[in-house]
Order: sequence, then C-alpha cells, then structure tokens
Amino acid sequence: MVFSSTELYTAPRTTGDSIAERVYDELRRELLIGQIPYGERLVEEALAARFDCSRTPVREALHRLQADGHVVKHPMGGITPQPPQASAMRDLYEVRLVVEGLVVRRAATNGDSQKLTALRDAWLELGRRFKRDRARLETPDFVYADEAFHENLAAAGGNLAVSRYLRDINERIRILRVHDFTTGDRIKTTIVEHIEIADAVLTGEADAAAALMRVHIDRSSRVVEQRVGAMLARMFDVEEVASP
Repeated sequence: MVFSSTELYTAPRTTGDSIAERVYDELRRELLIGQIPYGERLVEEALAARFDCSRTPVREALHRLQADGHVVKHPMGGITPQPPQASAMRDLYEVRLVVEGLVVRRAATNGDSQKLTALRDAWLELGRRFKRDRARLETPDFVYADEAFHENLAAAGGNLAVSRYLRDINERIRILRVHDFTTGDRIKTTIVEHIEIADAVLTGEADAAAALMRVHIDRSSRVVEQRVGAMLARMFDVEEVASP
C-alpha cells in the first residue's frame, strides 16, 4: 500500500486477480488475525484441496507470505505461522520513541513548511474519506499509511538518514503493527493524532509535538502488545484443544 501527500490511500500492489493472489490474500488475512494456530503446518496438498486449485499457486502464495515475514520455513521441513516476538517489539518501540522525538523536533524547528502542510492536508482528506467510507480503510493494511506519515514527517524535517533508519524500524515491526489497525476506532484515533502532531509541527511547537508523538507511540505500543498477547493466547488454546 502506498501513501503520500498526493496519493492518499491505495490498495497494495498485486499481481492481479490470479488464483495465487486469492490464496495469498485469504491466508494472509487468517494469519494476521491469529486464526491459524502457531505450530500448525501449512501443507501445499491440503491448501490446494481447500482452494480447489493446483499446488503451484499455493506454493507461490506461501513464498510470498514467507518473504513478507508471515510464515517461516523450518530447516527440517514444513511451513508454519511466524509467531510475533513481543520482546523484540518492546525494544524497537523504545528506539522509535527516541528517533521520532528527534524527527518532530527537527521538523518543528527546521522543517519544509510546504511539505508539512501537504502532509497535514493529506491526512485531513484521509479523515474525510474515513467518514465517507469507513469500510475501505478498516483493514490492517492501514499500517502502510501510518508508516508513510512518520517517514514523510522525517523527510520534511530534512534528515534523510533518520528517514531511512525509521523505514528500517518500520519494516522490522510491521508484522506486529498490523495488529494495531484491526478496528475502525484505532484507525480514527490514528488519523486524529497524526493531524494534531502535524499541526503542532507546523506552528513550531517542538515540545508539544514531541509530547504528542510520545503519547501516540506509547498508545500504539500498548494496543499492539495487548492484541498480540490475545492472539497468541488464542493460538495456543486452539493447539491444546486440537492435541490428543
């Protein structure tokens, strides 16, 4: 999914309405909501039967899921869901707090006002779109729009090194952060908070912008940790019920 000041919210790049795409989309959705128990093997033959297709599109879908970090292939064979690593998430969120505090202070004191205005206006428009058509935005893929806001804010502040470093952090925690955007309320809150941060940056209120950013990241971290914990609990509950 691509988000910028000129292209607010578009669907993720796909290879078309192919069978492999359909298998990928459905398995990805199930993995993101924790419907597939941790430890359950994703078997090509069984999936091919389920989706009424050959093993080739299933294999292609599994390769994509592995590249995205949703599943893991074990050395001894077999593909299973990649369990979220909550401890690694906490470490990376601590780094985000420091990096993004620097980002908003730099943007508030030395940012490109034209880029910052475009960023703020883009999210105002996204908020209007959300009111008109909630269903289109109520998806874990909203994480890409959220990432783009933070990366564009860093770029508007003129520190491209920080922007690249932030992108690296986002890629590391994306598999966990999708759990932050599973309800419309969280998406609505994120839109409001982004606009508040952008407004504070535009008016040069560096301390206020930094405080708003800290609250924004802290809230996201808590939501992700709670939902990841609940998802893992469901996974292990299903495992125990299924075991002899």
